[in-house]
This record gives sequence, structure tokens and C-alpha cells, in this order.
Amino acid sequence: MAKKIEFLFDFASPNCYVAFAKLEEMKNNTGRKLEVVYSPILLGGLFKLTSDAPVPVGSHEFNYMERNLRRLSNLIGVEFHFSHEGFPVNSLKVLRGFYYAESRGKGLEYLEVIFRECWVKDHDISDLSILREAVKALGFDFQTFGQFIENDETKLKLKQDTQRAFERGVFGAPTFFVDGEMYWGSPEVLWFLESTGAL
Repeated sequence: MAKKIEFLFDFASPNCYVAFAKLEEMKNNTGRKLEVVYSPILLGGLFKLTSDAPVPVGSHEFNYMERNLRRLSNLIGVEFHFSHEGFPVNSLKVLRGFYYAESRGKGLEYLEVIFRECWVKDHDISDLSILREAVKALGFDFQTFGQFIENDETKLKLKQDTQRAFERGVFGAPTFFVDGEMYWGSPEVLWFLESTGAL
């Protein structure tokens, strides 16, 4: 029976990018059956609910986070580029776009493309020209996609998903739920869950 993990993410978080890469490695690990449920949340909205803020650029915490993510990305063999100028990232539109991709059976492919655009290619994912090319690469009509991410129902869904996450005790990303237990923070949590047999 497959183990199930819920992954609450925001493309704006470099921790989420490395966590996503680690989850993919775990899914592809021979003999490991892992079901991942991907749940977008808007960190900006969550921070308003928790009276928090992004890690300040140049702070000790920020510098450690960057070094740690380089270590972890090297460990699993994925490319990673951390742009100081582009942080924090505006991910509002691309998060809404996940719902579109998921409804067309390409949620995972969309995650791969957008995370790579942001944290490997160092592209501004709030730039519509960048988003247009990413969407076209997945075979989507950009006009239809654009209408979808701007409609009131889609906007409300992201707000509601973020609110529900807050009500579950979530205060940042990545956050993982396994067997009803919440785990937060660095992608290193996944190494812990893997080593203990929880996943």
C-alpha cells in the first residue's frame, strides 16, 4: 500500500523547490510507493494571517538557508540557483495556474516547469512573457490559461486553500502532512521521514 504525503507548497519558496526535487527522488526510488498530494498555498497571504514575513535578505537565517539548500540540492543532484535580487518571489499567478494544469492532468509537469523556471533558470515567474512560454511548453492555450487564472472562482480557491491551511496550523512552506501529523520547514524533514520509515 502506498504511503501518502500532502505537500503544501509555494513556488516562491526555494525550500519548496528542493523539497519537490527530493519527493520526486523518493517517488522514483525502487520499491518505494509514495503518493504525493500537491496543495498550493500563498505564502504572502499566510504571512498576513500569521503576522509573519519572508526571511530578510542578508540575514543570518537567509544566508544559512541558501547554504543549506545548496548542500541538499547537491546531495540529490539537482540544479539550484538562488537570486538575491529576485527574492521574495511574486508567485500569485503561477499558483493559480497550478489549478488549471491539474484540471488537465498536467499538475506534476507544471510543477516541474515552474519550479525550474524560478530556481534553476532564475526567471521572474511573475513575468507574463516567461509564463506564456512555460504554458506553451505544456501544450496549453495561453489565452485560455490567462482567463482561468484571472477569474473570481480561481482567485477565491487559492484564498480558501491558504485559509484552510492556516486553520490546520500551517504557518509556512514547505509543510508536509503524513498520517495526520504536520512537519514544516527545511526539505531535510523528508530525509528524516525517509530514514525513520514514515515514508
